[in-house]
Amino acid sequence: MNIFKKLALSLLLAMPMIASAAGMGVYIPVSMGDSGSYTQSYDSGLIPDRDIDLDYKPSAGLGIAFDTNIGKDKLFNYRLGLEFMKQEIDSADGVNCTGDCDYGTRVNMVHTFGFGVLRTQTVRLWVGPRINIAYDWDTGDNGYARVGFEFGVAPAIGVNVNLGRVVSLAADLDYRVAGTAGAWDSDISTDGGSYSGTTKGVTARFYVLFRFGEEFQKTAPVNQNVVDQSL
Repeated sequence: MNIFKKLALSLLLAMPMIASAAGMGVYIPVSMGDSGSYTQSYDSGLIPDRDIDLDYKPSAGLGIAFDTNIGKDKLFNYRLGLEFMKQEIDSADGVNCTGDCDYGTRVNMVHTFGFGVLRTQTVRLWVGPRINIAYDWDTGDNGYARVGFEFGVAPAIGVNVNLGRVVSLAADLDYRVAGTAGAWDSDISTDGGSYSGTTKGVTARFYVLFRFGEEFQKTAPVNQNVVDQSL
């Protein structure tokens, strides 16, 4: 299944959220350089389990976001992000990576639960928890293939700036701590196994969002039956 099919499936699962979204847009996620600690187990049994620490290079990707409240004067907003980015290894056990440092592609579904601590017609500042559910994969020489899954939580803080009736610019920052597990295989008889561990790191996201009929405060309807007492 290629990346476009994966994104299409994610969008299909998110349709109930999209249907009720107050706004949507695109964004650029920027990983500041994650790190992970993993235990590798080999299927052959000829190689003992080993622990490995990986540092990843900073990277940027592309995403699409849906948000229930970008600029309204309401406390809560839910934001769904679907994003992908390439990953590269910076170092393994403190030794800098040289040559082929590619670590594959990561697709991430980001669920954000925001609470507006500052709400004006122009600016919304929010804080809240975030859940990351990710899938990543890689391929290489000798029939090498790897897949991995991740579930993480992160505190996040963000701001939306409304430029007019439709367009908003936004940015947020989080620190993710996640559990991860996966497996790899290749045509080499002694090379294949599974791994599990933890990943952590800081990610910033920069958005261009479009609001659909949002009003900061709804105007109360005029009661046509009220008699002007000044007459």
